[in-house]
Amino acid sequence: MNKKMSLILAASIMGCSILFGGIAAAADGKVSKYVVSIPQQFYVKYQGNHQQNFPNGFKTGFGSGIALKSVRKDGSIEFYMISDRGPNADGPIVKNDKGTFSGKFFPSPNFQPTIAVGVLKAGNVTVRETIGLKNAQGKPLTGLPITPGFVGSSYEVALGENLNDLGYDDNGLDPEGIAVDTKGNFWVCDEYGPFIIQFDKTGKLLRKYAPGSGLPEILKFRIPNRGFEGLTVAPNGKIYAAVQSVLNVNEETDKTAQFTRIVQLNPSTGETKMYAYPIDVDAYKSSKGAKIGDIFAVSDTKLLLIEQGSDKDKQMRNRIYLVDLANATDISNRTLNGKALEYATDKEQLAGVTLASKTLLFDLKANGWNVEKAEGLTLLPDKKTIVVVNDNDFGMMLSLQDSKHKNSEIGDYTLTSDGTLKIKDKVANPVLAIVPNSEVERNMYLWTIELPEALQ
Repeated sequence: MNKKMSLILAASIMGCSILFGGIAAAADGKVSKYVVSIPQQFYVKYQGNHQQNFPNGFKTGFGSGIALKSVRKDGSIEFYMISDRGPNADGPIVKNDKGTFSGKFFPSPNFQPTIAVGVLKAGNVTVRETIGLKNAQGKPLTGLPITPGFVGSSYEVALGENLNDLGYDDNGLDPEGIAVDTKGNFWVCDEYGPFIIQFDKTGKLLRKYAPGSGLPEILKFRIPNRGFEGLTVAPNGKIYAAVQSVLNVNEETDKTAQFTRIVQLNPSTGETKMYAYPIDVDAYKSSKGAKIGDIFAVSDTKLLLIEQGSDKDKQMRNRIYLVDLANATDISNRTLNGKALEYATDKEQLAGVTLASKTLLFDLKANGWNVEKAEGLTLLPDKKTIVVVNDNDFGMMLSLQDSKHKNSEIGDYTLTSDGTLKIKDKVANPVLAIVPNSEVERNMYLWTIELPEALQ
């Protein structure tokens, strides 16, 4: 696509309109929106303290990533869609004899990260079947955090609703992106490691790449739970994975870094390269406010990419860019005065490094996207129809009520080794409950965005 066409495309799509639940045509674009139907048989079982709020269990969120499965003869379209680590909510700070950690509630701790097959047919999208992810021995994986000190640990403590420690799973996985290779194997990335994992058609693990073990070691500096957020397989078979946010090297760069990293992995040779994707730094309060939602390889060097996050005015941004890596510098061995390039506090300090180029294709928020997380992205074979899905957080959230500390949040509390909750070093007794999230956020949506011309 030439520069002139890119500018026309960006301007024209910004003007298209949307009708919820149907199709709205505009002179230069067409957007369709669907609510994904998830049959109750695919809900997550829940037997916790607040079953009355979820009589059928949690509505499974399969919107962390999406990949095309097939276009059938009858015109219906099949997609692979993937869950993340399962129902969870932020918990209190945990202090014990091993240190200080972030707490995380897991109301269904046995949840198995899962791939779903969804079908778009006759104006409806329905989940039809699921494939659970398993380790190399065929044992179901879980989404529980990894033991502190192990590669990929997010330094979290998994908590039950009664503030009990649920332990760790050193094979725990938090999937956030999915793609399919020419042999039908799944490639999945996650936020913990960050890891890139290959699974066979049945969901059984084949290969796993980790920082320092198949992937560049610098990736260990990802912000906790902001590892890889998007993954795609290019036509030439190479894997691309995007780190969700800027790296926080030695806990010093998350507020000022100018870019996040896109990793290229050649699965045939094991060779890796890294490229710098320039985030919209000026839009956010600090650099860590930028978050990648997903990526998709249009060609061997061009990617669709979702960039999103809360801006300086605390308003969500959800934008789709066309990113070109053709002339970008491989930054694998590049440094700035002997330090990681993330120490550059403005792009001028990156002189000599060619960043990936980017062109705005579509502003989701400006066109009616009204949920927080756009996390799945793919392109139909016509190369002009973009597909986007959201993460519904399993339709649940944590409710906190504390009459003595009315404006408090769960992160203000500390759980001590004797099981006591405290706030400002004083014993506290907040009422905690697992409740449904907002009606809008608990649904899973699929959008198709038909561009005026095919992407090249």
